[in-house]
Amino acid sequence: MPHPDRVRWQSIDWKGATRDVLVEGKRIRLVDLNPSGSDEVVICLHGIAASWRWFVEILPEVARTHRAIAVDLPGFGDSQFSRAGVSFEGMARAVAAVCDALEVPRATVVGHSMGSIVATRLAIERPDLVERLVITGGPILSLTGLARSPVKTFRNQPRSVATLLMELVTIGMPLPARLARRVAHSPTALSLVLGPFVEAPRQLDPQVMEQVMAKLGATGSFPSLLSTVASDPSADLHRITCPTRIIRGPGDPLSPPSDVERFLKAVPAASSVDIEGTGHWPHIEMPDRFLAELEAFLNDRT
Repeated sequence: MPHPDRVRWQSIDWKGATRDVLVEGKRIRLVDLNPSGSDEVVICLHGIAASWRWFVEILPEVARTHRAIAVDLPGFGDSQFSRAGVSFEGMARAVAAVCDALEVPRATVVGHSMGSIVATRLAIERPDLVERLVITGGPILSLTGLARSPVKTFRNQPRSVATLLMELVTIGMPLPARLARRVAHSPTALSLVLGPFVEAPRQLDPQVMEQVMAKLGATGSFPSLLSTVASDPSADLHRITCPTRIIRGPGDPLSPPSDVERFLKAVPAASSVDIEGTGHWPHIEMPDRFLAELEAFLNDRT
């Protein structure tokens, strides 16, 4: 059950908060809550095959004290596909361009799964823009080598590779609206579809899952994965200097402990906290716990 004092996402005028920004002639869709209420900004970046809706429970609470923005990355959700924005570096540049268009000079960037890779690249390339970095459903390091070295990656992380392929086959494909609603309200279907990724799929909020499944599948999913053949998005982690917090599920099959250890070793300003009982979607599986950890990090100025 949600915390009784939490702002309910159903009370938000999402249509009024939605806007488009043009980046290199392509439409980027985003939601922007509390745009004039605070100079402190939090930007949320979704994972593969997803959209801003994956933060639907998180954004209203963040907007109590911060300007809260969530972006559909190029080729995902309602944003147009862009060949210039297909790589992780390209997506990071697109987020930076969105910040310029919204006149956001500094922000805390929250990235989930694939979005954590984009957020990491943004922190590396634009340290002036990223004040703080939050990684959830990550870090994703081992899997970034799959396109370049598939046999080696599978040998080293067979569970992670198998889970990623399962993800692309299931939630990586668009669902008709009627079928998406049926799956969202069926504990059995959620267990079958989401069992590899989350710890307790039967306990997920059906209304939230309707939002999650509304924009599944994306033209950018496979091109973004293939872009790692040309460049390694996990390179240069040592260049991240901003305070960084990993908020993870101990049962996350896509971000094994070795990835976390590698990241913490490379980024001295990083720390990690586990939310017990969660897997790859901590902000969806246990939003209250995630919000508590996020708030603690945002308020920690030591």
